[in-house]
Amino acid sequence: MTLWYLARAAGVTALVLFTVAAALGLLAAGGRKPEQRFWLQYVHRSASATGLVLLLTHVVAVLADAHVDISTSALILPFTSGYRPFAITVGVLALYGVLLAAIVGAARGRLARSHAFTKRWRSIHVAASVGWLLSIGHSLLAGTDRGTPWMLALTLACLAAVGAAAAVRLTSRTARASTPLNLARAGRTR
Repeated sequence: MTLWYLARAAGVTALVLFTVAAALGLLAAGGRKPEQRFWLQYVHRSASATGLVLLLTHVVAVLADAHVDISTSALILPFTSGYRPFAITVGVLALYGVLLAAIVGAARGRLARSHAFTKRWRSIHVAASVGWLLSIGHSLLAGTDRGTPWMLALTLACLAAVGAAAAVRLTSRTARASTPLNLARAGRTR
């Protein structure tokens, strides 16, 4: 039972931390003051890194748990899990998205010297957003607590937090675009 509790706790906490990271990532972008942006990005990265550790703990605990039929091959071959194959595949794809963003993010400082990489960073970083969204799907499909009121409420709260952060970002982007200085700049580029 210890591995089961560990897997559940690590998975749920990783979901919450990735939600914090996603919301702060949305809020940190844009025309914020440098000190605000620094702290938002600092907590964004800290939540992401801690979420990764908990995600890896979740994966190891699930693989080690003898009560579910999930082998390491499920990490490579889709739909090979003996336990909820579709849900596990969604979780594995979420893992891939988050890991891709983490690996590229860790190398970002070194790669930032490349103009080509800088232009592609945001499109690569979208993998983290896709990974987060897939992790929401995984939590709704795979977990033993997926149908409980507390887990449904937590999942809805995660969706609401990221949705609210996205709305704030879109609203602030629209407001910045309609300022007189930005309107004048747009007129000069036409």
